[in-house]
This record gives sequence, C-alpha cells and structure tokens, in this order.
Amino acid sequence: MIDQSELQKLVDFDAPRKDVTVLSLYLDVDPRSRTVEEYRLAMRHLLESVDGQANKQDRARIERFVEKEYDRQGRGLVFFSCSAEDLWYAIPLMTPVNDTVFTGLRPYIKPLGGILDTYGRYGVVLVDKEGARIFVFNLGRVEGITDVVGEDVKRHKQGGWASSRFQRHEDEAAYRNLKEAADISAELVRTGQIRRLILAGTDANVAQFTTLLPKQSQQAIVTTFNADVSTSAGEIGERSLMLIREVDVTRKQQLVQRLVTTASKGGPAALGLGNTLAAGFAGRVHHLLLDDNFAAPAVRCDNCGYVGIEEADICPLCEAALRVLPDAADSLVRWAMTQDLEVTFLADNALQEAGHIGAFLRY
Repeated sequence: MIDQSELQKLVDFDAPRKDVTVLSLYLDVDPRSRTVEEYRLAMRHLLESVDGQANKQDRARIERFVEKEYDRQGRGLVFFSCSAEDLWYAIPLMTPVNDTVFTGLRPYIKPLGGILDTYGRYGVVLVDKEGARIFVFNLGRVEGITDVVGEDVKRHKQGGWASSRFQRHEDEAAYRNLKEAADISAELVRTGQIRRLILAGTDANVAQFTTLLPKQSQQAIVTTFNADVSTSAGEIGERSLMLIREVDVTRKQQLVQRLVTTASKGGPAALGLGNTLAAGFAGRVHHLLLDDNFAAPAVRCDNCGYVGIEEADICPLCEAALRVLPDAADSLVRWAMTQDLEVTFLADNALQEAGHIGAFLRY
C-alpha cells in the first residue's frame, strides 16, 4: 500500500544526473487471468524491452521480488527502482493494472495516478437501525472498519396505546443510532479521508441515513446496494470494487461530454496538449483529464518552469537551456498532484478527437 506521504516522495523525486535512471514497472498478476509462470514471463519481456536503458541492479531487484518475495496476494504490482539514489518501491495492489515499463529521470507515476483516480479512498457505510459499519477502502484494500453500535431497537407486536409509545421510543433510538453513524461518515468526508461514499443496507435505512448527512456528504454518494449488516468485509470489498468501476465509467463519460461542450462554447476549458500545457503554466487548471494511454514529448525550462510542445533548445522566456520531457502527460499529472488538483484518467481514447488531453480551468 502507498500513502499520501510516500506518493508525494515519488512526485518530488528527480534524478540528480542524466546518467541516473528510474525504472518503473507495472505488472498484471491477477490470478483470474494469469498463472504465475505467465506473469513472470510477461515481467521478463518487459525488462528485456528496456535492456540498455535500465540499471541492471534495478532489473535484478524487480525480478527477485516477483520470483522470490511476492506473496501472491494481489492483482497488480507496481515498482519504482533507482539503485543509484536508494529509491525502491514494490507496491502490491488489489486492483488491476496494465503491463507497462518506463525508464526516465523520474518515476513514471501516470498509470498509478489512474489507479488512484478510480480506486483511491472510498467508504462503504453498511447501515442498520442499531448503528452502522463504516469501511474505508484504498486501492482495493480495507484500511479501517468503524463499528457504530447504538441502542437496541426491537419492534413490539402488542397493540394499543403502549405499543405506540414503545414504537415512538424505538423510532427515536433508531434515529439516534443512524445520526451518530452519519456524523462519523460526514467527518470522514469533510477531512478528506474518503472521497466517495457507497451506502448499503435496506432501502428504508439507506434513505433515512441519506437525509441525515450534510450536503457535502450527500454529494459524495456514488451508489447504493442492498446488504445485510452481517456481510463480511471481504464481500463488501468485492462488491464495492465492482460498483466503483461501473460508476466510474458513467462519471467519466459525463465529464468528457461536459469538457468538450464547455470548450466548444468558449468557456473555461482547454483541449489538446499545447493549450493544456499553456493553461497549466499560467496556473489556470483546476481539473485535468487525459486518456490513460496518451504520451507525447515536450520541452521544459528548469530555470523558469516554461513547458512547450515545439522542438527547441533555448527557452523563449528566459533563454535558458531546455530539456526534453519524454512524456509531457506524465509531467502534467505530476504537476497536478503537487498542486493537489483533481486528475481524471479516461479509457478507450475517450478524448481522442480533442487531442487526448484537456482541462477544466479556473477562469
């Protein structure tokens, strides 16, 4: 697992010399689609493809981990290795990844950004009249479970005045139980510990629980499903992963449509690499969108920060020497992460006709 502080270290890392490279590798190890021998063979092919570019120690360390140290408890593996600078990350994930290998002066974090965009920090609240179980997931793994246990709620069958009084008492207890769970859930959303909410339980309990959440938390709800309060964490995790993927497809389709429409009407949006880089350089971007397989070179000035897509050796702003960025999209993602901006990765070349990349702007 990788937390925010470790992710920030990856974002900030930059090799001090041009002869020092970082080897980044993403490997699909999902047992549902690959045997152990199949993903080991895929790893070897990936490493052979960067023979002569990657440090031999880095290649050997990744091979050793996959063949001797990996416990086979995951669906994806992500590696960042730079022996010369003592950089080493081996990150098992419960979420799927696509085979990718890259060498450069920095860790290739764009695919990891896509995984975080889809599967990063969401909560499942399993609600019941007597309380709730709040599951916090990150990258497919459960990070915490909070049990909110309130007063017992029992329905009384006898009729008459006494029954109505007991009924009111139990309804009030159920309300207090749900309210306590709602307050805890809202605090997790408010503090950024979870970005999205999935609610589970009976239709009636979920509906009542929703009304007890503040507006910010209601807006974080992405879907609901029926489940019994005794459902295991494993079952909740599998079901929620499937739902997150489904919801994500619809969310991204709507975002692409809104981005293209906004740009076509002359609104605060940019399309294409050149326009998006220019907007980023001016500090106008607040939400970056890009096709997850998009890569294109650019040039950057380390003196003033200028980034451009036209080939040049000298910065047009400060006349310092420019260096080539092998993947400008990765650089944009890295920059967006340092600015704590939202980044959305799109599948199936959803932005192909618009240049594979774009952004919603501040103005």
